[in-house]
Amino acid sequence: MKTAVLGIGGMGKTVIEHLLKSPYIDDIAAYDINPVQMDEFSGQKKVRMVKNLNDILSDNQIKLVFITAANNAHRDLTISCLNARKAVMCEKPIANTMSDAEEMVSTAERLGVFLQIGFELHYSKLYTKVKEWIDAGLLGRVVNTNCFYICCEFFGKKSWRIKKSLAGGMFLEKLCHYVDLPRWWIGDKVVDVFSVCAPNVVNYYEIRDNYNTVCRYENGAVSQLSFMMAPAATFAGDPLKNWVEQQNGDGHYLRYFICGTKGAAETDVFGRSIKRWEFSDGDEGLISKLVEQLSWPSEEDHFYFHNTTDQTLDIVERVSKGLAPRASAKDALESMRLSYAAELSADTGRIVALNEI
Repeated sequence: MKTAVLGIGGMGKTVIEHLLKSPYIDDIAAYDINPVQMDEFSGQKKVRMVKNLNDILSDNQIKLVFITAANNAHRDLTISCLNARKAVMCEKPIANTMSDAEEMVSTAERLGVFLQIGFELHYSKLYTKVKEWIDAGLLGRVVNTNCFYICCEFFGKKSWRIKKSLAGGMFLEKLCHYVDLPRWWIGDKVVDVFSVCAPNVVNYYEIRDNYNTVCRYENGAVSQLSFMMAPAATFAGDPLKNWVEQQNGDGHYLRYFICGTKGAAETDVFGRSIKRWEFSDGDEGLISKLVEQLSWPSEEDHFYFHNTTDQTLDIVERVSKGLAPRASAKDALESMRLSYAAELSADTGRIVALNEI
């Protein structure tokens, strides 16, 4: 099967490397508006540089397109590919505005064309294990989730991701992952959201570098996200240390605590651990017992944290076999709606109902 990748920056290069591992792919068309980006794969087997986007859109043998361009380009590229009857995997966020995102999803539904959004944490073992526990009833009904995320400033001054007009904001570019996961685990509709932000530490950002966000669900559940980008030390690239080991204990944190009516779970990126507790009734009160604790070697980090490999390979296989997306674009749209609402709440200082968005 032939495929194409639109946008050959960091994510585009990563997707191409994944596609080269697929037994279903025999040709990859790579396109970028920046010719320098295209030079890197010049001469690579199975990868050919295409200078004219219309050559991709008009090629009926290209069945699947991965859109890994800057966020502000998602809408136009996706609509063009869908109209050309090509299956699309579009990186998150769907688009920088809700109206554009809704148009993309409705176009795919109207034309009956495959569209999946890049929420690769649905494939990442750290988080799918929690989902397995929830689906097996081991946590009971999930009523509360807390995410504590502190990281260094790793975009850099030259990145398009720090530009409001290109990225749309920190929630759209990054934090949408971390409100999407609780939606997946809790399995219910978010009613409203409140975000409050302190002044930026990173003064060259056009977007916010911190959030404290609380979401309420129809069934009464609550999820909370505390995020700060800046205070942790920047990874220096010590060749004797894995990046997780170097940052662990150096101000970096990415943890979830998920509490249900029958038990709880914790995911810890830098601790490389997943834990599960079981609740029971004791004579003097609630008893919480640690019943599972899992870990993994550093070589497996990618598959536990941001498993873009299995996401890419799964999408290719699904398109080649005529199967539906593993995660619907319509559901991804609701995580994006929540992200737009969180940004609006930070702008206005008020609780924002999702039905406003």
